[in-house]
Amino acid sequence: MSSRMAAASRASLCAFFLCLALPVEARTGQAVVRLTTHELPPYSYRDTTQQRLAGIAVEAVDCVMRRMGQPFEVQVLPWARAQKMVQLGEADGFFAASRNSERDGYAVKSAIIAPQQWRWYLLVGNPADPLSPAFRETAQVGSFVGANMLDWLREHGYRAVATPPTTEGLLKMLRAGRVDAILANNLVMERLIQEQGLGGQLRSVLQEDRPLGVYFSKPFLALHPGFLERFNAQVGACRSTAR
Repeated sequence: MSSRMAAASRASLCAFFLCLALPVEARTGQAVVRLTTHELPPYSYRDTTQQRLAGIAVEAVDCVMRRMGQPFEVQVLPWARAQKMVQLGEADGFFAASRNSERDGYAVKSAIIAPQQWRWYLLVGNPADPLSPAFRETAQVGSFVGANMLDWLREHGYRAVATPPTTEGLLKMLRAGRVDAILANNLVMERLIQEQGLGGQLRSVLQEDRPLGVYFSKPFLALHPGFLERFNAQVGACRSTAR
């Protein structure tokens, strides 16, 4: 393929997927690291004003890759598909993700790039205790498709009846009374609550802290010895700039 054809092909890919690619590629000749993510403000989202991918997780990854001099691109996909592409070897890593055993089977999680709390959200008039055994046995709950939280609910015996594709969909179901509670990322929910003017209508209960990183596939890391160590070495400085 000619350089002109390759450039045109890449431009088409980036226009469709919202890619980030660093100019160091032209100087170093390094292969582009292919990452996937999903739209989850404030971690990763399309900034239509700036016409770019933005968010605290995106900024942290961008900072690390720049400090490494490593070209990369990001495809924005539904979360379950973003992970599946890495599992199938069609991408090198996905973010921002918390640890679970299934992901550990085919990929390795980086150092923490962004904070996350798993919190239960209930209507303010609901007195139920989400941390009680009775709640686990009787309450109808949910989380979004592809989320580690949904797998956790099922593994721990909760009645996970709500599985929409987004946190916004979960919030709609909760407000409509279709579920008793939802398990969600605190920063994502705080943003939705503020945007929708729902302050005072919901209450939350902390389940646990589950910080987020980048999962890099094991075959990718085997082909690039030392990559994860170099990536992790830069994360501390980049997390501070992304907050």
